[in-house]
Amino acid sequence: MTLFRLLKGVVALWLLTATLVVGNASAEDAAGDWSGLLAGQLHLIVHVTKDASGHYGATLESPDQGKFVLQADKVAADVDHFSFAIAKIGGSFTGTWNAEKNGWVGTWSQGQSIPLVLSRMTSRAAALAPARRPQEEAIAAGPRPYRQEAVTIVNAAAGIKLAGTFSIPNGAGPFPAVVLICGSGPETRDVDILGHKLFLVLADALNRRGIAVLRYDKRGVGESTGDYATATFTDFAADAESALGFLMSRPEIAAGRVGLVGHSEGGAVAPLVAVRDPAVRFVVLMAAPGMRIGQLLRLQNAKIAKASGVPDTDIASRLAFFDRFYVDQASAKGDEQALAIAKADIAQAVADKIIPATSADALATLVTSPWAREAFAYDPIPALRQLKIPVLALNGSHDLQVPAEEDLGPIKVALQGNPRATIAELPSLNHLFQTAKLGTPAEYGEIEETLAPAALKAIADWVVVHNER
Repeated sequence: MTLFRLLKGVVALWLLTATLVVGNASAEDAAGDWSGLLAGQLHLIVHVTKDASGHYGATLESPDQGKFVLQADKVAADVDHFSFAIAKIGGSFTGTWNAEKNGWVGTWSQGQSIPLVLSRMTSRAAALAPARRPQEEAIAAGPRPYRQEAVTIVNAAAGIKLAGTFSIPNGAGPFPAVVLICGSGPETRDVDILGHKLFLVLADALNRRGIAVLRYDKRGVGESTGDYATATFTDFAADAESALGFLMSRPEIAAGRVGLVGHSEGGAVAPLVAVRDPAVRFVVLMAAPGMRIGQLLRLQNAKIAKASGVPDTDIASRLAFFDRFYVDQASAKGDEQALAIAKADIAQAVADKIIPATSADALATLVTSPWAREAFAYDPIPALRQLKIPVLALNGSHDLQVPAEEDLGPIKVALQGNPRATIAELPSLNHLFQTAKLGTPAEYGEIEETLAPAALKAIADWVVVHNER
């Protein structure tokens, strides 16, 4: 059985931040019924029992995926911590009591990690209430001043086909156009993160301003062919080039007015494509890395932990683990040795109570994947320095995954020789460009807004201005 097959690993977590959880005051007993909404899509109900000897048991329901109940193999609970694991599906939850949220705040891990808050269930009807996403609801209600077409993008060199959506404003054209390049994780064309469809909302906003948009499922994801598990950073750049080629072949598109919009990892891919292909006339970078990914991971873990209330001593322990882990990975000779070293380092981190044991195996596999080994060492600065076309680089002030203060500085330096570069920090926005209070990944699913109007306007205004004739 493959449970939660729709989950796609939040870009926001960048693999290891999922291990950072924080307690806050003492919890009531874990026994009872708890519910949560996973990835903004899947309702979970957890029934926790406690026998006379104080031993806990638990079962898990996912009503959205059928009427079945899964028995937990391992359950642990005390006044501040609650965890369970289900070997049958390779899934586990690790959480810490948070008095402010009145629930267990933690992560669901099943190959990848997703923030999850389990709250005391008052009624089954309340537990199954869907999360509101007003922007997506408004788009669905219509009308839409543009037409959409399901398309197939061929990457002949890789022998794969990418499924996408090509949306074109009503009218004769030809139109300026963009390819949207999503961030890390096995994302589909809409970039569905915790129930938010980032690229659906972004494409709609651009279409309404007269800009055509192409977005696509990553290779091996959704309706696209290929193998996502073995894909590398370089492969995703090649796929983006194929998408660009498709766009250039369309008669509705103005050939001299085509650009790329990349979010997070996509913001590192876009400059690579732009420096190789003269067809790219402008680039928009949304929370793009301005430093090596390994450095960024270290920084974001510290930022998220601090914002979540993790004590400084615990943060120092986690950073020491990061430093040791990446040094060891850099010395690994081949995939097998990298995996063996990762397992040893993570086992020590489990013993030191830095990483929960239930996440150890999945984490070791994830961080030694072909994508991770290449991406962690990637330096985005050389490609940024080569960009001479118009560039818009945006970060949110509340982004804890690609922190604006540390990230925009190197990007500004890299682009200082480009007089057509615009760099801006948008106030109060997080990594997903939502209006946020803290900026932590735990907030993403709780916020109803998918993309802040200020971000949508900034991007659309800039693209329109740089494509005026």
